[in-house]
Amino acid sequence: MIGIDLGTTNSLVAVMDEGGPRVLANELGEDLTPSAIAVAEDGTLLVGRAAKDRLVTAPQSGRAFFKRDMGTSATYGFGGRRWTPVECSAAVLREMKRIAELRLGKQVDTAVITVPAYFHDQQRQATVEAAKIAGLRVERLVNEPTAAALAYGYDARDDLSTLMVFDLGGGTFDVTVLECFDGVVEVKASSGESRLGGEDFTDALAAWLTKEFGWKPEATQAGRWREQVELLKRRLTKDERSAIAIAGKEAPISRSDFRSATAELTARLRPVVHRALRDAQITSAQLDAVLMVGGASRMPIVVEHLVEDLKLTPDTRLDPDRVVALGAAIQQALCAGNAAVRELVLTDVCPHTLGVDISKQLAPGKIEPGFFSPILDRNTTVPTSRSEIFNTLHPDQDEILLKVYQGESRMVRDNQLIGHVRVNGLRTRPGQSHPGQIDVRFSYDMNGILEVEVTILSTSRKVTAVIEQRPGTMTPDQIADAIRALQPLKIHPREMPANRARLERAGRLYADVSGDLRVALSNLLDRFESALASQDPGMIASAAEELDSFMHPFFREEI
Repeated sequence: MIGIDLGTTNSLVAVMDEGGPRVLANELGEDLTPSAIAVAEDGTLLVGRAAKDRLVTAPQSGRAFFKRDMGTSATYGFGGRRWTPVECSAAVLREMKRIAELRLGKQVDTAVITVPAYFHDQQRQATVEAAKIAGLRVERLVNEPTAAALAYGYDARDDLSTLMVFDLGGGTFDVTVLECFDGVVEVKASSGESRLGGEDFTDALAAWLTKEFGWKPEATQAGRWREQVELLKRRLTKDERSAIAIAGKEAPISRSDFRSATAELTARLRPVVHRALRDAQITSAQLDAVLMVGGASRMPIVVEHLVEDLKLTPDTRLDPDRVVALGAAIQQALCAGNAAVRELVLTDVCPHTLGVDISKQLAPGKIEPGFFSPILDRNTTVPTSRSEIFNTLHPDQDEILLKVYQGESRMVRDNQLIGHVRVNGLRTRPGQSHPGQIDVRFSYDMNGILEVEVTILSTSRKVTAVIEQRPGTMTPDQIADAIRALQPLKIHPREMPANRARLERAGRLYADVSGDLRVALSNLLDRFESALASQDPGMIASAAEELDSFMHPFFREEI
């Protein structure tokens, strides 16, 4: 098994051995292989460095940056045929497999592959399909910032810290807030944009230069021109000033010019950072470090923006280009039960909100369809299980098609449909209790298994469907095991013995006290009841601790 960082600009393959995680180099001695494919004049398929060089001189001979189109219907025409993003990614993954087999001297058929935290279901599924074409079985997809945090946690597993992973790669941007303690890497929240990265900064600089100097390269020179702009961007990362040849003349360009050219892109970083902090329920002052990940995170304008915003100097102890691949190797070792990482524990979150399509009565007699009703909020720690009760629109309705979506928008049309469950036998009969009501339960685990369980409350009949976020990555037996592991989570928090006992004790105390004590107890009970209704483990634990603390003195003699 290997770990692969399938990047927008470059891809890497890594393994875990006695010395820890390490990246494997290709025959050129380079461990960063360009994520590019092209067709040579003789029809040979080129991948990596050769393909990137070919694209400079013959831009129409292939494609790069196809990761951004994963999960879409985009196609590219070159080499006498149409190519999909999945096929292009498969060629790069096959190259990663070949490099690993060359360096390890044995066959490789399984991999852990990293993806942006904010990749939606179709993008993740497309990644799995690309791996299949490349001859690889995906053991697990791991979010890129989580992989980076694993590498950090492995490197400094005795530190107690709250971290932000700031991952700005070639084409995607992710921010993840984590806690690392005693070998545990706990993801608190993730946020991001799947179409913002270093390539956008290159494009913005190219557009600024074209506008500023009133010059545009000929179509045949487009590849060379973009390569020149990319190199200029990299020089401005190291130096305050540089120059580029435009229409045969040297044009001086400063870092300040670059800042002006990319101001709109830089402004898009801040909302993502603060959404992650808000979802993690912390402030920037509570961060111990900000880990920079992805080659684009090296740009001084990005670092300066982050320092100004968070008042923290970024931590660059681990190489931004390689840290995700190293984390993938560590995740691979965790999956394989490697002794070197036996004491390392990873918890993750659901990156997108999961819910169902409902209709609402906005005015008497006026029903509006297409609203999104969340059941599992984004950044809920997994594994988890929560339920909500819904009603049919009409008492004579016997069937519903429950559509399951992921996303953050109020209307389902702006979210991603990931599956559906058909339920019949709902028609109300005389004397029936709970007419037209269903209980919809979502149970979700780290492997991307979402079990949807619908209970018809009038008959207690259950209809269950498994929506595998990455179909084909697990065998039926593995799916069955994952569902069995979720069973204990399906007990509503109110029905757990400790919580039932807590409520009974509080009821007993309420009858015994009066005045201000009764008011205080009532307020604490309200908070505990609300926490139970939310089914949020963190809220329940906090409210239970406050209630127990209040009741403890009254029952000290019974303990």
